[in-house]
Amino acid sequence: MKAVFEQVQTGRGQSLLYKNVSLPAFDAPFHFHPEYELTYIRKGRGMRYVGMGAEAFGPGDCVLLGPDLPHCWINQPEEDGSPVEACVVQFQESLWKETLARWPEFEEVVRLFDRARGGVVFHLPDGGDLFTPLDEAVPPRRMLQVLDLLLQLADLPHRTLIENEAAYDDQQRFRLVFGYIISHFRERIELETVASLVGLTPTSFCRYFKKITGKTLFDVVLHYRLEAAAQLLAGTDRPINEIALESGFESISYFNRAFKKWKGVSPRAYREICIAT
Repeated sequence: MKAVFEQVQTGRGQSLLYKNVSLPAFDAPFHFHPEYELTYIRKGRGMRYVGMGAEAFGPGDCVLLGPDLPHCWINQPEEDGSPVEACVVQFQESLWKETLARWPEFEEVVRLFDRARGGVVFHLPDGGDLFTPLDEAVPPRRMLQVLDLLLQLADLPHRTLIENEAAYDDQQRFRLVFGYIISHFRERIELETVASLVGLTPTSFCRYFKKITGKTLFDVVLHYRLEAAAQLLAGTDRPINEIALESGFESISYFNRAFKKWKGVSPRAYREICIAT
């Protein structure tokens, strides 16, 4: 799999797209588009992939992504079979950025747009109240409400997901590599296979990958596997050995060592901490 281009279709006579998503599982592949995207998770847990990063997400997770930043959300099925739910707003860069830059009152929103080129994440446990007014609004009023929402978000604590998103200027090659990793990190990944995807020798690929990530291919794969395992440990009561194997670890003892080095506690202790909190 590679990151695929998504054609964002707004309604006739509308400048932005707003939708409530309710599905058994988030079904969008690793993809990109030239529009900004604001996604708020109402219900569901799983892994969020943005650029080269992987993190767990849950209810209250809110992310603003800039143009052409590859991303996808992959959730774990709800135990009761209920759907996952999210609110999504998509709009073109030309809609507001240049206009708002002329008005000093919107300086923080313009800065938020700039930071969003590397992805910006907020944690909004009660954020549904910010998105609810958009549900029934007519398009002209929805435009104003989204702008007000961006103003509020610009004043809230947040962090950037990718500090140096310009590090991977060769976007096509980057999307191929990380699309493959996201699809296959739970399986055995061979350096030669990934290198061949982008027409490089293993040695040249290692130099390329180290340049854009600061890590080796197997460091990144290990991180993805550990993040996936941590999400399952925190959100399910499945046996630890089973979680390790599903997350891509062939050796349980290696999984235990790697997890403790990463989190500072054993997988079992990590699960106990998550239950207690």
